Amino acid sequence: MLPGTATPVPLSQGVLLSLLQQLACDIHADTPRKLTWMTDVAVAIVPTDPMIAMHVRPILEQVYQILSHHRTLPTVSAAEVTSIRLVMHVINSILTTCK
Repeated sequence: MLPGTATPVPLSQGVLLSLLQQLACDIHADTPRKLTWMTDVAVAIVPTDPMIAMHVRPILEQVYQILSHHRTLPTVSAAEVTSIRLVMHVINSILTTCK
């Protein structure tokens, strides 16, 4: 489900995983909105889906590293740091389930 919608958006797991990666790669622009989207996308990812299973770990680790670096930047607000931590927590949770 994307922000402001009441029904799930019919996106495949591959599209969701790719979207999460693309949002992370361009996190510097419109950060608060992208963090909201990243949270929504991350919770919708099913790491055991056969279409994405082999790609989940490397992509989520990449996104996690990008967020980890971004939250240390001096231009990031306290609210953004909180949102980044939330996304990182969701990613970490997914990573622990797909060992």
